[in-house]
Amino acid sequence: MIGKSRSHVANTLRLLKLPDVIRDMLVDGSLSAGHARTLVTAEDPASLAKQIIEEGLSVRQAEALAQQPARPPQPPTRSSAPVEKDADTLALEKALSDVTGLRVTISHGQKGGELKISYKTLEQLDELCRRLQR
Repeated sequence: MIGKSRSHVANTLRLLKLPDVIRDMLVDGSLSAGHARTLVTAEDPASLAKQIIEEGLSVRQAEALAQQPARPPQPPTRSSAPVEKDADTLALEKALSDVTGLRVTISHGQKGGELKISYKTLEQLDELCRRLQR
């Protein structure tokens, strides 16, 4: 009735199951319908679509990539629970931030610690270096 085969209509309708971000990629032409069809059954279609575009994969390569099992998430290397800082550490952070005009964080453990001073511009870094050289 519309001049398209039944399989073409069925394949096009399957694309509606994809997330909006992938459908947007189809509309703007960054992803072809052939590539998108390979993503319909993928566990994480959005990240696969980004990889297909970034690496310029063919449809066959995209199919092979979509067939691979997703990598299990890696366990975090550090404890995810934030460590409460004591009042002395917080006061020292504030004092150093007031003196430098920059964000200062202090973390310490049994074998030492770390002092982190964050800057946004090279001018801020230059000024900090000048102050430390006095």
